[in-house]
Amino acid sequence: MLSAIAIVPSAPVMVPELAAMAVTETEQLRAAAISAVTALPPRWIGIGVAATDRVAGPDAIGTFAGYGADVRVGLSDGAVAAALPPVQLPLCVLIAAWLRGLAPAGASAQVRAYCDDHELGAALGFGRQLRTELEHTEDPVGVLVVADGANTLSP
Repeated sequence: MLSAIAIVPSAPVMVPELAAMAVTETEQLRAAAISAVTALPPRWIGIGVAATDRVAGPDAIGTFAGYGADVRVGLSDGAVAAALPPVQLPLCVLIAAWLRGLAPAGASAQVRAYCDDHELGAALGFGRQLRTELEHTEDPVGVLVVADGANTLSP
């Protein structure tokens, strides 16, 4: 059953090791994102955007090395404890995994990353499929939307 939804930005600058001189300026953003995921139940499904559709399960482990610092993150405590080599993950998965590491112990996530060029009908179908799945799940599940990109008011 769906029990909570949180929306966070996919901003690597939230990660202190990547923020450099902006670490103080981003404290409130970081605190708000951490507070949002702390309110989620122990199991989450993350939703985000990537170059291609893919699902990263609780065993996924990655690193922010491509963004400037080798900050290793995982979608579950078990993934982190296994100390396997990281694999390349989309930014939305890395952000979800980083936040999962700051959530209460035992939190785990699956992240579903979707390409941004799906037609509206397909995107709505993904949403309906998730809703149906959550309606048929007895345990509480949270949804973490890792929002991507800025929109402007003019071209």
